[in-house]
Amino acid sequence: MPSMHEIKARLRELGLENEFGYRKEVRRLPECLHAREAFRAITSGLHEGARWFVVATDRRVLLAAKPTMGDLRLVELEPVEIRDVTHKKGLLFATLTITTNQREYTFSNVLKKSLPSFLTALSEIRGPDATAPE
Repeated sequence: MPSMHEIKARLRELGLENEFGYRKEVRRLPECLHAREAFRAITSGLHEGARWFVVATDRRVLLAAKPTMGDLRLVELEPVEIRDVTHKKGLLFATLTITTNQREYTFSNVLKKSLPSFLTALSEIRGPDATAPE
């Protein structure tokens, strides 16, 4: 499992340390990742009234929310479960939708700056059949 130091270094590489490095969800990432699982990209958005982090690793996609009161909510998506990924860019923010075999996860107020690296990482873990990001 990557250390917090490695996660912050990756955020710096992506130019996202100031946006995500201080969030409590990011601080919980080391315990959510498996041994030798590489953190590739991250974005966040509002889903069902809460702020969720969407993390792409080299093996899966994690959806994580840490409400003010309560435990970390974590949803794991394997690449084979993901049927479609769409996004729409607005003036300041974007909307990201991940459709799986069971349901659809729509995230609004996604930081546009974080979207290209996330979409690239997601298409890489999904394989050659995945559509390329715009």
